Amino acid sequence: MHLRALLALGIFNTDPLQQWPGAWGMASLTHYDLTFSPRRDDLVVITPTPCNVLKYLVPRGRWGGVPGLRLQEAKADAFVLRHLITGARMTLTDRPPTPAFAGDFEEDHRVWSVHHALTGREFEALADVPPMTQEALVLLSGLTSRIGLRDPNQRWALGNWFMDPLDRTLAWSRTGRRLWGQGNRWELTWNSFPFHEDVALALTDPQAGITGAQAVPARRGWDVRLGDAVLALQAEAD
Repeated sequence: MHLRALLALGIFNTDPLQQWPGAWGMASLTHYDLTFSPRRDDLVVITPTPCNVLKYLVPRGRWGGVPGLRLQEAKADAFVLRHLITGARMTLTDRPPTPAFAGDFEEDHRVWSVHHALTGREFEALADVPPMTQEALVLLSGLTSRIGLRDPNQRWALGNWFMDPLDRTLAWSRTGRRLWGQGNRWELTWNSFPFHEDVALALTDPQAGITGAQAVPARRGWDVRLGDAVLALQAEAD
């Protein structure tokens, strides 16, 4: 769950609204077709382009991606990743049979494996992540897991934060995303697809939502509450 929360910080921070995790360079992951399948001991990500997704998640010759995330094994049908700090496992699957250390990976741009120790810069990045309570951790990790969900009854759709599968009219004046906060209070601000209400519905859906989470309208969007934790989904102030 900690890994999914870190993924949320990397994915939901991008110019011009971003907080500093936007420098991890992960926001463009939302341009890919991603299906997150959380398991008890593994976060499985199904995508037609695992090689491309891998390059956003794991450093290649220089620091970037999720701090501390490394390639553990390149199988015939999957990349197995391991987070050095939490020990969490992540699997990218449904990929073309291109070895992780061949193809266009030059010697100084190879994906860092589990044998590449945590760097000082990664230590600093992880140390600077604000503290979050267990309930806030659940809310942030829930954002990551539901990034591409769509309600079969067409009440809401998230479309990987890239396009609207329900083909509704959209008119947005600004781009960018910012996910930030600490403790029990976190805010996700954006002025582009998906609709703020759709995200609130996805997080609280009776079937696909977070157990116990509730959504209430707020001044600039919606507040999703879980116990004492709040994730505010809001538009940028004018």
